[in-house]
Amino acid sequence: MLPEVLGPRKWNESFAGKNLFKWDFDTKSNRWQYLSYFRIGAEWIDRENYLVVTPKSKMEELDWAEMFRRCFETEEGCADGFGQIYNIDFDATPIRDQTLQSVLTPLLVVHFLSAVKRVVRKGLKKGAVTRDENLAKVRGRIVLARNLRRNIITGHAHRAFCRFSEMSVDIPENRLIKRALLFSESMCRRMTKQGQRGGPALQMKVRQYLSAFSDAGEFVIPAEVFNVKRNKLFRAYDDAIRLAKMILRRYENSIDKVNANEHDIPPFWVNMSLLYEHYALGKLREAYGGKILYQAKVATGYPDFLFQDSLQPMILDTKYKPRYGNDGKPLTDDIRQLAGYARDRSVLRKLGINERTEQDMSVVPCVIIYPGIEGEHSGECPIDGDKPLIQQSQCVLSLVEFYFLRMELPRISQEG
Repeated sequence: MLPEVLGPRKWNESFAGKNLFKWDFDTKSNRWQYLSYFRIGAEWIDRENYLVVTPKSKMEELDWAEMFRRCFETEEGCADGFGQIYNIDFDATPIRDQTLQSVLTPLLVVHFLSAVKRVVRKGLKKGAVTRDENLAKVRGRIVLARNLRRNIITGHAHRAFCRFSEMSVDIPENRLIKRALLFSESMCRRMTKQGQRGGPALQMKVRQYLSAFSDAGEFVIPAEVFNVKRNKLFRAYDDAIRLAKMILRRYENSIDKVNANEHDIPPFWVNMSLLYEHYALGKLREAYGGKILYQAKVATGYPDFLFQDSLQPMILDTKYKPRYGNDGKPLTDDIRQLAGYARDRSVLRKLGINERTEQDMSVVPCVIIYPGIEGEHSGECPIDGDKPLIQQSQCVLSLVEFYFLRMELPRISQEG
């Protein structure tokens, strides 16, 4: 239910371009009006009023750290991240709200660590750094005044105080990333204490990445932070630097202030439908590896997943519709979408069905993946890569080769 400030029920030009609600036809009331949709977050409606959209009922205890970790494990998740899966407006006036803090912090930290992973994999950037040292051999040029005081006057004429340049990882970009990593370490410890199962795994990643940045300092001059420029030769740094700036800006560039202004959040949104799609991609890739083809371009659109298995190829599509866990009846539009993919010859070719006569005879299984809450029903099992995927799906008896696959969302551990 949207607030009354969005009434009367008529189009308002000032609400154009908002992220958490849209002008749409409501089938329940049979009229056009402003409706929320598959996004959560906080947003200013006008200068005085703001809107906060929280997760659906029964999803308040989601383990956001684990969800984001799965999402950003894949290259596709990292590529879609900022701007598509989520967005944050640090330039807007903060909103006073504490209900979404558990979403915002893991989101930034997990995406940042995924970006740092690519930096470490490709190697740290080096730059020319000027150093002053008292050496046994001349290197660079001698600093005459300091050499006189340190060596000549004191009787150490065999040494020379030199100033020289050398290539080093101790440059502003790496110091910026390291400082954000140190903050992330603090936040991951808090996630672990809060029962988020992704916390320990993220802590291990932070320690691993900090060891890679061991030769970089952690002192960052504020002017250096915001003057770091993009470098085409080190594209892996782009996301890491941008996210490090976001983290330090969010917490006022102070690791000691991880609790500062926690009730003030910048306007942001998360596309839950796309987040769930990438979460499912991470789970499927973990189980079946390269057999999962994501968003292949075909004649009828972009199916979420094609399961390229020689014995049992399948077409899978995520639907962020928890209602499927209640009535078990697929919506007509969802049936039509997957049925269209199953008759697309370009889809069939990608699934290894190449002969036209074989295509005409094929009935490719279609699967709707929908969310459930972990522990909500007994007997639920995670995706098992050692078992055929079709055996882990529930058949829709009223349709030919149509299935449901319940993929549970992680929930914060209640132990301890």
